[in-house]
Amino acid sequence: MTTGDVTINKAVLNPQTDQYVDNLSINDPRYQPGYTATFKITVTNTGSSKISKVKITDIFPQYVDFVSGPGSFDSNTKVLAFEIDNLATNESRSFTVAGKVVDDSRIPTNEGDVVCVVNQAIATNLDNSAQTSQDNSQLCIEKVATVSGFPVFATAGISTSPATGPEAIGLISLIPTGIAGWFLRKHSVKKNILN
Repeated sequence: MTTGDVTINKAVLNPQTDQYVDNLSINDPRYQPGYTATFKITVTNTGSSKISKVKITDIFPQYVDFVSGPGSFDSNTKVLAFEIDNLATNESRSFTVAGKVVDDSRIPTNEGDVVCVVNQAIATNLDNSAQTSQDNSQLCIEKVATVSGFPVFATAGISTSPATGPEAIGLISLIPTGIAGWFLRKHSVKKNILN
């Protein structure tokens, strides 16, 4: 959504591809407890004149703690705030913000195994506070199941079965040898008992 001369774009780093995307749905790669989620905020002046000051407000999602980013972070409101000075016409500036996914013990069990959260960023043109823009970015967190304190991971999928063919003939030829060995061993044990 865009109003006025300032626009903002919020993106999240895909943990599998290392590429920034607008959103990660429940079907995309997920973050796990303890992992660092990285976001990118891009602010652009789309107007015909310079903007002397833009205020950025980044509202952190539930279950993600602030790690790093420009400006100051209020831990009570979970809001990161900073300002950009002298944004020229058609100029874009990008900023990286990082947050750490909380331990799974801090995610209520009623949330299920996967919970999706939204991070919201707002840009306000302080030359004209009526000109604002906002954008959201979603990520999903997958809680790690544990058994006796050890993490349980999903089984790896097998896309192809092992090759079979003429190589197996060599193994089949060992069957008579195994039977003969078993027979000789049984016979020798019986002979030792009689002696």
